[in-house]
Amino acid sequence: MNHLSQSALQPGFIAFHSNRAEDLAEVVISWIQRHPLGPLEEEVILVQSNGMAEWVKMELARIGGVCAATRVELPSRFLWRTYRQVLGREAVPNASPLDKLPMTWRLMQLLPGLISEPDFAPVAGFLKGVEPDRMLQLAAKLADLFDQYQNYRADWLDAWARGEDHLMLANGSVSELPPEQRWQTRLWRAVIQTLSESQQQAIRPQLHERVLARLASGEPLAHKVAQRVIVFGMSQIPWSTLQALGALAPHSQVMLAIPNPCRFYWGDIMEGRELLRSQRRRQPLRQGRDLASLPLQDMHAHAHPLLAAWGRQGRDFIRQLDIFDDAQQCKERFDLARIDLFDESEENDATPLLVQVQNRIRDLTPLSEHAKNPIAESDYSIVFHSAHSKVRELEILHDQLLHLLANPAPGAAALNPRNVIVMVPDIEQMAPAIKAVFGQYKRQDARFIPFDIADMSVHSSSPLIGAMDWLLRLPQQRCAMSELMDLLEVGAVAARFGIDEASLPKLTQWMAGAGICWGLNAEHRSDLGLLACGDQNSAWFGLRRMLLGYASGGVGADELAAGNDASSHGDIEPYAEVGGLEAELAGSLAHLLQALVNWRTVASVSATPETWVARYRTLLAQMVQAESETDRQALSALEDGLAAWQMACEQADFADKVPLSVARSAWLAAMELPRVNQRFRAGGITFCTLMPMRSIPFEVVCLLGMNDGDYPRRSMRSDFDLMGLPNTSRPGDRSGRDDDRQMMLEALLSARRTLYVSWCGHSVRDNSEQPPSVLVSQLRDYLSAGWGQEVVTGRTTKHPLQPFGRRYFESGSPLFTHAREWRAAHESRDLATGDDAGATGGAVATHELATADGAAPQCAMPGVNPLPAYVPDPSVPLTLPSLANFLRKPVKAFFRQRLMVAFEEEQQAHADDECFAVDGLQEYQLIQELLITATAENSPDLEQACVTRSLARLRKAGDLPLQGFGDLKQKALHGVLGTLLQAWRAEQARFPDPAERQSVRQQQGSVVLEDWIDHLRCGPNLSDPQAGGEVSVQTAWLELQPGKLLEGGKKPLPRMDKLLAPWVHSLAIAASGLRAQGVLVGRDGVVDISPMPQDEARDALDMLLNLWLDGMNAPLPLPPKTALAWLEEKDAASQYEGGHLLRGEVHEPCMARMFPDYDALTQDGRFEGLAQQVYSSLLAWANAHVKARFHATEHDAAEVTA
Repeated sequence: MNHLSQSALQPGFIAFHSNRAEDLAEVVISWIQRHPLGPLEEEVILVQSNGMAEWVKMELARIGGVCAATRVELPSRFLWRTYRQVLGREAVPNASPLDKLPMTWRLMQLLPGLISEPDFAPVAGFLKGVEPDRMLQLAAKLADLFDQYQNYRADWLDAWARGEDHLMLANGSVSELPPEQRWQTRLWRAVIQTLSESQQQAIRPQLHERVLARLASGEPLAHKVAQRVIVFGMSQIPWSTLQALGALAPHSQVMLAIPNPCRFYWGDIMEGRELLRSQRRRQPLRQGRDLASLPLQDMHAHAHPLLAAWGRQGRDFIRQLDIFDDAQQCKERFDLARIDLFDESEENDATPLLVQVQNRIRDLTPLSEHAKNPIAESDYSIVFHSAHSKVRELEILHDQLLHLLANPAPGAAALNPRNVIVMVPDIEQMAPAIKAVFGQYKRQDARFIPFDIADMSVHSSSPLIGAMDWLLRLPQQRCAMSELMDLLEVGAVAARFGIDEASLPKLTQWMAGAGICWGLNAEHRSDLGLLACGDQNSAWFGLRRMLLGYASGGVGADELAAGNDASSHGDIEPYAEVGGLEAELAGSLAHLLQALVNWRTVASVSATPETWVARYRTLLAQMVQAESETDRQALSALEDGLAAWQMACEQADFADKVPLSVARSAWLAAMELPRVNQRFRAGGITFCTLMPMRSIPFEVVCLLGMNDGDYPRRSMRSDFDLMGLPNTSRPGDRSGRDDDRQMMLEALLSARRTLYVSWCGHSVRDNSEQPPSVLVSQLRDYLSAGWGQEVVTGRTTKHPLQPFGRRYFESGSPLFTHAREWRAAHESRDLATGDDAGATGGAVATHELATADGAAPQCAMPGVNPLPAYVPDPSVPLTLPSLANFLRKPVKAFFRQRLMVAFEEEQQAHADDECFAVDGLQEYQLIQELLITATAENSPDLEQACVTRSLARLRKAGDLPLQGFGDLKQKALHGVLGTLLQAWRAEQARFPDPAERQSVRQQQGSVVLEDWIDHLRCGPNLSDPQAGGEVSVQTAWLELQPGKLLEGGKKPLPRMDKLLAPWVHSLAIAASGLRAQGVLVGRDGVVDISPMPQDEARDALDMLLNLWLDGMNAPLPLPPKTALAWLEEKDAASQYEGGHLLRGEVHEPCMARMFPDYDALTQDGRFEGLAQQVYSSLLAWANAHVKARFHATEHDAAEVTA
């Protein structure tokens, strides 16, 4: 007995057509309300995408008040459940034995035994023997291909199973299978032979035929089928699914809500029409004309060009549907007045361009019959934007959406962000830029727009799954320090090892300080083929240093000087920074590294899928502790993937051992299975991938990344896909490029207020023009032909390369931006140059950097008012180092001391590679550290011993290169230090007696300079004996520098930029009345500084103090190297901007902020005056008072006047 016969619902096949999804939703929901199911019955709604599922549920809730007792699912799941209901659960398993995932593992089992057969020669080369990874790739591709065959070419598989190596064509003829493809039939037969008799009856093609026969036989069904099935919003359904729905109609109420762009019959307006002949046509002919006999080349005069170009997929589906859809019978059976729900609104002069285009498609209107309706200048319902890059596309979109949200069209409701969809060809590629542009504003900012990114893969959307992916590649990973820190930045991993987010910076500092670069330990490096690298700078090496430092304590300079090297243990040096309560972090790191070492050992051994699943679950338990709902969802996805893979292997009877690479790919692939419950339309703007059957109505539809070559996307059809052979295509076949054309059509039809199209129309490198997608060009050509070229030109905007382009801020420009930071910068520059032509209103910032009367210059910062004159705090006098630092970087001093703003240079990430060479800065720092330690000694012999021990400790700390490179660097450093220390002791011998430190003080106006002069020594002045034959005593200040002091060359000439601090030092000493010589000892020589007259020193120091005060009121354009180059008539621009192998002074962040290039530096004329004033004084002082000489060991103490 048929279960449905007891139901009040009348079975049958109902198909509603409309060009508006809202109308389809209303009629379906109205039908449900008028014909409700029983209290315990469940509505079944079939959709093809998660986006449509979300929209249908919301419409049910909006119109019906609630969405309950409703199952929204994919057609494939419904179909299999129906099979089980029709034939019985005993006759049909829970899943097909030849579903894609179990099929993959059946093929993995079969391919190694078949690959040596002659028929498999075409694929044997790809496999390179029986390489597991390649075997899995091939098995997955073949499983996908056979899955497509089961859906679209079941007759081929049936013939192959019978031993017939041919292909049935759409016209009923037979084509012989190409010899090089016969391996596919051999493989299919081998797959069938692995199945039992019952399993063979449970594969989809055979099961499908049995179900159709049972449904048509009139025999009672095994179980009750769904009383009503609603298929909503699909523009393409496989033929087998249509057959099943048609066969189910006598037993169930089958309702299809079909999005149809045209109310007239349009099946004959494009190629392939000869394959779709049927006796029944659902829709009427336009103007009674049958287009079937009209040549395709003449179709442009009788049909809509965009529908003909983009609608093939939808055409094929609707024509196939006509076989089952008897409109007249449906009306009579269900007493329906209308089943075609096309919008029939009339146009007028106020009808937007977008609506006019949609109406022309609805009415199948050819260009020759277009009504020339005028388009209002304010009509921007279809707009085009040309940018230079994807980031610029998003910046422009953000500005345009802010404008749309704030300025709805007259008479239109306010736009809500949830009514905006942005579709791109590849959301994975665009997602980082989306987050960077739309995620930069906080909720409090008026420019904040809520957004959500849909269609992200499980792997991309979850940091936890990304961490697991890294762990699954561990045996092949270098395990660099940055990778370890990335792992710990995943909250669930850090939580497992008791590390909170606030502790990560400290742990990072320790790991870098302990010398961790890459590799878990020496064994790990050996397995990677790098045994010679040993353990130095590995994670285990750094951990041992931390733990040893905590256990034994650090060693100070005093201990080292005393020869106490007890804290140096074997081949490593303790890391002394680990201590106190924070030391627990080192223990957490130890647990993490031990877990990684253990996992690497286990993961290196091949195992069966069952064993891998157990290993993976153990890994999850050891490495992960869920801290949030997102973590729990990720763990659930991981567990579901494991269960799916394990079940697939059990279904395929696959129990062979596989390596980690295969097990990893299997697990991740199982997690990427399609689901209908993925997040979509969460409340803000929705960013998603361009996908067919997502014809959800949105007020604003934005298409980004519509570049030539990117869309339509390239169809990656396999070389062995027989459906791609000539003459083998059939109506309803899936095609990537046809899908993209269908998606373009659906996007055009689903926009209600605005269609926004964007592409990279100009090269970011040379600004050359780049064409948009061919589909965009077709749309633009159609608009030009139908409404005039001026309509397209007036709605196309070409944007500047940068968001701060001046065109955005010019009066009368159609361009605009909501980036007020750039507006303020332009207004500030306009006022600084006296050019108000570009001012656009808003807050104005003055930029008065110099005054004619010599008053204190005022600071001009974009977007802020001028600063008041700076008044120094008398209780905090200026110090000599502060004044010297000001001369080195005057703009940085202004930002830090006056504005309290720190423009820190970008922190360099810790190097993941161990050093093979020590760069200049590192060498400088090493020498400085060693000098501090060594100069604490009072004996040359102890100094040398101290240097030797210190270098050995550096080697054990991993601060020197590996192996022989380290030997060479250690020897070189020993030589440099020996020379420096010898020269230092020689200069100390000239002034053997330490002297008391002296205070210096100088006041100029409100500026007070006050400091102490240290490192003073006394000695006999042999060149100036006093009366009576006594030798006078001379005072000197000595300074030991680890860097170079000389220009480099045959003559010992001092580097002027190295003399800034000594100049300030010398001026302050002389101005205070103290006559003291200066001696600088550097790596390459010695610089002697003679005392200068007190009055001259006071004048020069007053000049510098006035300069400092000016520099506290406004940033001074006075970079020292550039100023010296200008004075010496060298290439000052190159010195400032830099070049190949030359880092310019503009790279200092504060300089770049205020003076981005040499033209900006010299624009107001102050640079030249300041350079002349300050650095001509420095040069004059150096010529008169500075002498340089090489170290005596190199050039016999040659001496020249600078």
